[in-house]
Amino acid sequence: MKKGLFVLAVLVMALGNVSFAQRKAELKSNANANVLKHYGVRDETTVVPATASWQTTDGEQYHTTYTYDEYDYYLIEELTEMNYGDGWQEFSLLTYDYDFSGNVIEIVAQIMEDGGWENEARASYTYDDDLVAEVIIQEWENGNWVNETKEVYNYSGDVTTVLYWDWNGSNWSSDELWTYTKDGNTIELIIQYMQGGAWQNDEKQLLTLDFDEHVTEILDQDWVGTSWVNDERTTYIYEDGVFTNKNVEDWNGSAWEDDLAFEYEYVDGNAKHGECFEKEAGQWMPADDDIEMAFGYGAKSNEYYGYRVDIQYVDLTQVGENTTASFVVYPVPAQDVLFIETDSFQKAEIYSLSGQKVMESLRDRMNVSALSSGMYLIKVYDREGGCSSQRFVVK
Repeated sequence: MKKGLFVLAVLVMALGNVSFAQRKAELKSNANANVLKHYGVRDETTVVPATASWQTTDGEQYHTTYTYDEYDYYLIEELTEMNYGDGWQEFSLLTYDYDFSGNVIEIVAQIMEDGGWENEARASYTYDDDLVAEVIIQEWENGNWVNETKEVYNYSGDVTTVLYWDWNGSNWSSDELWTYTKDGNTIELIIQYMQGGAWQNDEKQLLTLDFDEHVTEILDQDWVGTSWVNDERTTYIYEDGVFTNKNVEDWNGSAWEDDLAFEYEYVDGNAKHGECFEKEAGQWMPADDDIEMAFGYGAKSNEYYGYRVDIQYVDLTQVGENTTASFVVYPVPAQDVLFIETDSFQKAEIYSLSGQKVMESLRDRMNVSALSSGMYLIKVYDREGGCSSQRFVVK
């Protein structure tokens, strides 16, 4: 089974006029995103989508609401509604679960059927030093989760492999092998499939990075006979740290031809509006495709299927905090000792952004060297019984 090439997204739920079976197949981790993170390519951001609305050329409309945890940090739900012209209806629901380090360990996809949510697919993740080690995809059948595919990651310097397995009902059988090799500002991905007991070449992808570790070009090639042949080329055009245009070209055997063009509008490094066009008979016309919406100055992106998308964002550093905190912490980011400066101190507590208390102290200084790198919430109580909180970062 061919997995296809997926770029710069953690999870792609290509809604619109896509069958339920196709959406199940798409509930697998994005190997490219996982490996790019391993290679240090930017993907961290404190800006996340709040809502997204998109539509297709045949009039289908979709709207997704993103819900975050009590500290407005971890995404816990994506609720998508659809409108085929007869009013808005709940359509699909993704729910997320995380480990103590903030790594997603489970994503469950449900579909609205006959007025109730029905399980459809599940992705389960395991990690090794915060790097994805294994992902198992399951389908919901007759009241039980049934294995479908498995991804196993192996990291060795500049070479990373992802081995895909299919479930035959009783055992796993190897299906595809993805081999990534990083060389300077280029990442090469070769996809092979198992046939006759040996790995056979299938596809190759070359990702070119700029100085800021943004992807500027993606060249797709197919294995034909005994050599690699051009298939598709995607070019990102950047201005002020964000790509304002994304162009896709097809290879006609001797030259590149325009196929798709994506245009974007940004506010503070976040793609607020995106449109897709397809070239037909020499004219650019609105077309449905996966529109990649980047945010946090290209750090992350989501994809939406249609010809236009509009997104609203929320800045996590400005939400859910006590803006009148009666104390100051330093240094930030903290590495060893975190000092608390306040006029009236009783005790302090540190919480992970999933809500778990990780430290408590009766002194106005706390050794945070044992904490994993990331963002935390500190609550400081005064002698009058008051409490205020704010976020800080451990490096």
